[in-house]
Amino acid sequence: MKKLLFLLSTIAVLGTTSCKKDSEHPGDLGNTPRTQVPDEIVGAWESGSIDFVLWENYREGYYAGRNAIPSREAMVFNKNGDAKFYRYEFAYGLYEELIDCTGTVTFNDKGTFTFFPIKGRKRFYNTRHSDNNADRELTSTELADPKIAGMRRYAYISSSNPAIQITVPGSASYNWYKKL
Repeated sequence: MKKLLFLLSTIAVLGTTSCKKDSEHPGDLGNTPRTQVPDEIVGAWESGSIDFVLWENYREGYYAGRNAIPSREAMVFNKNGDAKFYRYEFAYGLYEELIDCTGTVTFNDKGTFTFFPIKGRKRFYNTRHSDNNADRELTSTELADPKIAGMRRYAYISSSNPAIQITVPGSASYNWYKKL
């Protein structure tokens, strides 16, 4: 009987410890670099429209409708340097790709920030051959892709519709707008 009580109390203590750890460090973002995010940047930003509510339960073809833009992205910045990145891309009638990543971000006083993805997910919809559809974790090579990770130059544009002008090395500038 004493052994059974000891076993049950050990299980209870371990269960409490693991629950406490999960609540203190949601997502376990490890020791990647991070800095405080400037107050004006904290929040959700998007280039093109991404519906966060439907993101997890995405219906094939939802974003690739009439007059849709072929790619869009969004980031959510937390004050403590935690960040999420979302990217949607499609070729009408061929495929759709949804990528989301969780990681950390560093900002510096030179007008740049760097995103360090820790983990991510890729959903691929082959609109001609649904047998080729996939939903999987991103590989380390994919997490290092410059479309996802790395440094971006930014300029905050204060107005009634705030924007961040983003420049990724090797591409033209584009705007992210504050998601309300």
